[in-house]
Amino acid sequence: MASFILVAGAVLLATGSALDFIFRLRMTRAGHRMALLLGGAFNYREYHKVRRKYGWPAWPVYIMWASIIVGLALIVVGVGMRYGWNAH
Repeated sequence: MASFILVAGAVLLATGSALDFIFRLRMTRAGHRMALLLGGAFNYREYHKVRRKYGWPAWPVYIMWASIIVGLALIVVGVGMRYGWNAH
C-alpha cells in the first residue's frame, strides 16, 4: 500500500511539474523571456493576465497546484507508512 501511495505521489508531482513547464514555455513564447529561468519566483498572476489575451484556459493552473499539493502529501504519507509510522 505504501508503495502505491509513493508512486501516486510521484506521478502527481510529475504531472504538476509538466504543467508548470508548459505554462512557462507559453509565457516565453508570448514574449516573457525570463519565464523559464525564474524558478520559484514565477508569477502566475502574470500568466493569468496573459492567458486572457491568447485564449488559454485558466483551469490547468488550478489542476497543476492541486496535483503538486496532493502529490507532496501522498509522498509524505507514503514515506511515513513505509519507513516510520507503525500501521498497527
